[in-house]
Amino acid sequence: LAAMAVTGRSWDKLILNSDVPVLVEFYASWCGPCRMVHRVIDEIAMDYTGRLKCFVLNADDDLEIAEDYEIKAVPVVLLFKNGEKRESVIGTMPKEFYVAAIERVLAT
Repeated sequence: LAAMAVTGRSWDKLILNSDVPVLVEFYASWCGPCRMVHRVIDEIAMDYTGRLKCFVLNADDDLEIAEDYEIKAVPVVLLFKNGEKRESVIGTMPKEFYVAAIERVLAT
C-alpha cells in the first residue's frame, strides 16, 4: 500500500499521465531525513487511497528527472495534477504541511 518507486523510464506513464493527482518524494539512499519523510508519505498514501497516488524517486539514480524539476537537495515532495507540477514541499516538514499542499491540489 505504501509509496511505490518511480524511475525515469516509468515517469511519463505513472506521473504525467496519471488520471489522479500524484505525489512524488525525491530522496537519496544516504539521506537520513528522507527516511522520516518516507514514513509520513506512507501514511499519506494510505490516508488518500483512491484520491492520490504516492511515489518515491531516487534522485541519484534518476539525475535527469531531478534536474528537470530543479531538485537541488533532498528530500523534496512534488505534487502533480494533469501532468503539471502544482505544489512543492522542500525539506523535512510535519505531516500537516504535506496534507495542506495535497488538499490545495485536490481542491483545484
